[in-house]
Order: sequence, then C-alpha cells, then structure tokens
Amino acid sequence: MSYKVVVLDVAQPDFRQVRSYVKKKFGDIVWQQTNQQIKDKLTVIGLNPQAGRLIEELVSLGIDNFKFRLVGQTKIVYEILDTEVLIYMFIHSKQDFKTHLMKRLFEA
Repeated sequence: MSYKVVVLDVAQPDFRQVRSYVKKKFGDIVWQQTNQQIKDKLTVIGLNPQAGRLIEELVSLGIDNFKFRLVGQTKIVYEILDTEVLIYMFIHSKQDFKTHLMKRLFEA
C-alpha cells in the first residue's frame, strides 16, 4: 500500500531554511541535487513509512508514531496515519531536536 505524503505548512519554514543554507554554503547546483534527493526520499517514505527510524525524544514520552529519514544531513520528521504520511519538519541532524520542537511549539 502506498501512502499519500503531505508536507504540512509548518514544515515550509524548515524547508526554506535548508534551501537557504545549502544554496549559500554549496551553491545552486548542489541545492538542485539536494532538492531532488528530498523529493526522492518523500516518494520512498510514501512507499514504506515504517522503514523510518523512531525519534528517541518522543518515544520516551510514549509517542511512537513519529519517525524520521535522512537526506544528507537533513532529517525529515513525519507522522504515519492510516492512509497518509504527514511531514512536520526538515531539521539538520546536528540541531537539537528538543530545542527545535520547543521553539516550534512556542511560535504557534
């Protein structure tokens, strides 16, 4: 079964931040490659969302339906529903997940 992948509006600022960083640090060509890798990974997530890795910070809170997959140094954080996968975040793997999550919660 294939899942519909939905990139939520709350993930858009994260995506723009990744785009800005990659373009500034590595240039447009690398961004085009990275963007294609992200698109490809979103397709893979839709085909097999269970293959993602659990987010330890959330599992310790009893939340086990969120997972992540890596594209280079970027984590794609998502939730698996019955027929959809919701993309919540694009976050650099060196960024602290709890800090990013708290920032997101208090900005809402």
